Amino acid sequence: MSEASATTPLLEQYEGVKARYPGHLVLFRVGDFYETFGDDARLLSRELDVVLTARAPDTHGERTPMAGVPHHAVEVYLGRLVRRGYKVALCDQVEDARQAKGLVRREVTRIVTPGTVVEDRILGGPDHSFLACVVLPGSGRGGYSLVDVSTGEWIRGEADDPGVEGVVGAIAPYQPREVLWAGAAEVARGLASVLASEFPLARIEPAPTPASDAELPEAVRPAATVPASVREADLRLAGYLRATQPRLLPHLLPVDVADGGRRLLLDAKTLRHLEITRPMNPDEARGTTLRDAWDETVTAVGRRTLALWLANPLVELTAIASRLDAVEALVGRGASLETLREALRPVPDLARIASRVAGRRVRPDELVALRRGLTAVEGTRIELDRAPTPGSLAPLRIGLVPPGELVQLLAAALPEEIAPGAEATELFRAGHAPDLDGFRAVEAEALAALSALERTEQEATGLKGLRLGYNQVFGYYFEIGRAQAARVPARFRRRQTVAQAERFVTDELEALERRVADARGQARASADARWEELLVAVDRQVGALHRLARAVGALDVLVTFAHLAQTRGYVRPTVDASPSIVIRDGRHPVLDRTLGERFVPNDVDLDAEGERLLVLTGPNMSGKSTYMRQVGLLVVLAQAGSFVPAKFARIGRVTRLFTRMGFTDEIGRGKSSFMVEMTEVAEILRAADPGSLVLLDEVGRGTSTFDGLAIAWASLRHLHDVARCRSVVATHYHQLTELVGGLRSARNGHLAVDERTGGVVFLHRLVAGATDRSYGIHVARLAGLPEPVLREAERLLRELEAGGVGLGAPRPLPRSGRRTPRYTQAVLVPSGGHERDPLVDELLRLPLDTISSEELRAKVEALRRRGEPAPEARP
Repeated sequence: MSEASATTPLLEQYEGVKARYPGHLVLFRVGDFYETFGDDARLLSRELDVVLTARAPDTHGERTPMAGVPHHAVEVYLGRLVRRGYKVALCDQVEDARQAKGLVRREVTRIVTPGTVVEDRILGGPDHSFLACVVLPGSGRGGYSLVDVSTGEWIRGEADDPGVEGVVGAIAPYQPREVLWAGAAEVARGLASVLASEFPLARIEPAPTPASDAELPEAVRPAATVPASVREADLRLAGYLRATQPRLLPHLLPVDVADGGRRLLLDAKTLRHLEITRPMNPDEARGTTLRDAWDETVTAVGRRTLALWLANPLVELTAIASRLDAVEALVGRGASLETLREALRPVPDLARIASRVAGRRVRPDELVALRRGLTAVEGTRIELDRAPTPGSLAPLRIGLVPPGELVQLLAAALPEEIAPGAEATELFRAGHAPDLDGFRAVEAEALAALSALERTEQEATGLKGLRLGYNQVFGYYFEIGRAQAARVPARFRRRQTVAQAERFVTDELEALERRVADARGQARASADARWEELLVAVDRQVGALHRLARAVGALDVLVTFAHLAQTRGYVRPTVDASPSIVIRDGRHPVLDRTLGERFVPNDVDLDAEGERLLVLTGPNMSGKSTYMRQVGLLVVLAQAGSFVPAKFARIGRVTRLFTRMGFTDEIGRGKSSFMVEMTEVAEILRAADPGSLVLLDEVGRGTSTFDGLAIAWASLRHLHDVARCRSVVATHYHQLTELVGGLRSARNGHLAVDERTGGVVFLHRLVAGATDRSYGIHVARLAGLPEPVLREAERLLRELEAGGVGLGAPRPLPRSGRRTPRYTQAVLVPSGGHERDPLVDELLRLPLDTISSEELRAKVEALRRRGEPAPEARP
């Protein structure tokens, strides 16, 4: 038993709730506060910075820690707890404390978890809030299901690749806030670990007992052909929702993010490296991601749809062409496109309002916003019809029809405005609920009689200072100053004494007070009943509202794509089944927005049946990584259906996009930065095929020169000979550029620089051929390394370039008595016209397609030892 031991009835009741909701932080309503006790109190105090107090000592003299938050501010605190990954159970008083016999009855009325939130104040913004469930069998491919209960979207699928990385990569585009997992015993620990590493901000926990098929709503019930792992994920996810958001479960609808086909696969690392929706560095300011640069949407559902489309580009050519046709038609509207955007702007977050209706968390003013939003949708459809609607936009036009019955209902029931915090009796138009109108009329008559009674008593008593007052404790009363209190008639009964006055009641006043209270109670009960009737009626339209919201979101994104094309001069890409990626004067979608005309455009020429491999060299800061990201982002945009920043673009569709960029470690999982790099490269080499686009930055740089160069060369050969995919590989191993000459479908390119006296100027322009200079010392000078260090580095570099191996006699650094050691460097391909090292020939003869990784490493180690100079004799 915890410190909140069962020594009092209240704590005993609290402990009972804790036992029924293990793993939850229980907020226990006591008066005007939600309290916590024991360990929960310590946690609440630490996480929310609230005061930690203690209850009075029990019969054993022990004090129980206690901390709480005001009930009127609980939503704010809930948001902070949920964003930190906690599950919270709210236990409310379910009977009037004044009428309770003994301990007030309490029940858990609400469960809040990171993935099941519907309230905007807790969600913290319009972005998706996915709850995911992944199931991984002992072998084969895993299944997944995701749901955003705040928008009613249910997504399911089977991972494209087997194992842990496959199923984790499958849910990466959705960035879930909470993940439930289940797996065979031999993979369970690894699955949980990878999930925690990939989604550090999400809550990760084992999946609960699954629901039955019958408990799944008909709309999301999986077909008989659905793989077993997907079905299991569906049922486990439904089991969790049954316990946390049972009202919302019947209103969920399946979503096809790929428009009936396949999607371009972007695994977790690619999404991170390309910064599609989130920056690589979480501390980066807004504006660094592709979504930031492209987000000119005007609705909340449009912003969410944009994120889904960018993280899940299409593969099917007909679906891509349909989106591009729609964008082209919208661009053709000219200036009237802006009018269409303005028609969309007033549309509120229809999907979330609908979900809050279903979950009974909606505010009255949100239903007023819903009514106005439905009118705005109708106006948007009318505006859309002002120009001929192409076939690509026809399905959206059909979807932009608000449910007429709901529009009429809300218009008849609700006033034009409802103030936040309005009384329940003020929510309806006069005439909508006759019984409510009657009770309100009785209340108004009674209140008028109270005012008249005040005037009557003033005249009857001759006490002009007699005033009628009210408070929640004593109700209505007459108040008179103490100096005149002795003059009140005997029929006045003293109710309360305050500092400068006395308060009295009369029989007539109490009778009128009962009339007011009865009328108010009946009006409130009637208003509550009418409110629930209204929600039940709206409830029947929740599915229609979710579908309407999706149509609004899709139109908003297409209009945004057209707006960007108009205002920034983007062009329609051709996306086809060809093996080529040809781009003329392409620009990085994010940097083009921030740098404008200062950004240097570049071409792209990759052909899976021709020159499919580009080996990219150039100094640090010359733009190699920018160029590679630019290629990847332009492909993503084109296959998402957007026009692109270029003069011309032809994209032979890409089915998988792989990247390996950056330099990170995973010390918590026992992986060095080089191990992480090799693991990622291995995954790419195993999965890449002719339909893939691979972007690799500095493969092999995390180890010794020989090992790194050998790995880079072997990886490059595999991409060229085995995967036969379109690839861009950036390297500082300039020896690779000479080896490329022996590959039929590869070429060298570099980012040009202009050498000038006192330094270099980075031109950021891609030109043919290789460069053998990295200008690392120049970059070091820009970074502020001490000048003596830079001069010594320049001397050593000259000797390296002259001799290839030896660096000459040791020479003291300026102002130092230390001697420099003798340096050695294994150089595979000398740059000064020397004959090729025989070690290179042996390396080139290695059977890379059949040799195992262990054999390759042993051979490279043997070559390395042969290339080392003999050790110097000891003096």
